[in-house]
Amino acid sequence: MSLEAILSKIEGEARQKAEAILEAAEKEKKTALQANAEELDENHGREVEKIRSGIEEERKRKEFHVRRESARKMMNARRTMMDDAIVKASGNLVSAGDSEYLEMISSLLAGCDLKGKVEVVISSKDESRITSGYLKKHSGKDREFVLSAERHDETGGVIFKTGKISQNGTFPMIAELVHEDIVMMLTDLIPLQKS
Repeated sequence: MSLEAILSKIEGEARQKAEAILEAAEKEKKTALQANAEELDENHGREVEKIRSGIEEERKRKEFHVRRESARKMMNARRTMMDDAIVKASGNLVSAGDSEYLEMISSLLAGCDLKGKVEVVISSKDESRITSGYLKKHSGKDREFVLSAERHDETGGVIFKTGKISQNGTFPMIAELVHEDIVMMLTDLIPLQKS
C-alpha cells in the first residue's frame, strides 16, 4: 500500500471519526439545550406562579383591610346617626303637648323611690306645666313632692332631692341610661348591610 493510500485511509478514518464526534457533540448540544429550555420553562412557570400567588395574597389582604375599614366606618356612622337620633328624640319630648308631657312626668313621679319630703327640681321652661298643685296631686302617704326653688338646665324631666340624696330623671339622663338598649333596638331597624 502506497503512502498516499495510507494517508488517504487515515484521512478518511479521521474524517469519519471527526464527523461521528461532531454528530455526537451536536446531539449532546441539542439534548443539553432542550433540557436547559425545559428547565428554564419549568423555572419560569414556577416564578410566574409564585408572583401570581403573591399578587393574589396581597390583593386578598388589601381587600380584607378595605372591607374591615369600610365596616368600621359604617358602624361608626350608624352609631353616630343613632346617637344623634337619641339626643334629638329626648330633646323633642319637651315639645309634646301638655297632657302627653305631664303623663311622662307623672310616670317619673310614680317611679321615684325616695320617701318623705322630696323636692322636685324642674326646668325653667316647665314652670307653667309642673306646678306645686300638680306635684301635690302625685304625693302619697310615704312621700310629699314639693316644688324646689332651684331649676335645672337640662332639656325636660325632673330631678328629685331629699337631703343629700338626689335622683336625676331628666330626659337626657334617662336617654343616657337606656342608650345601649335603644341602640340595640334601633340596630334591628337600621341594618348594617342590605340583605
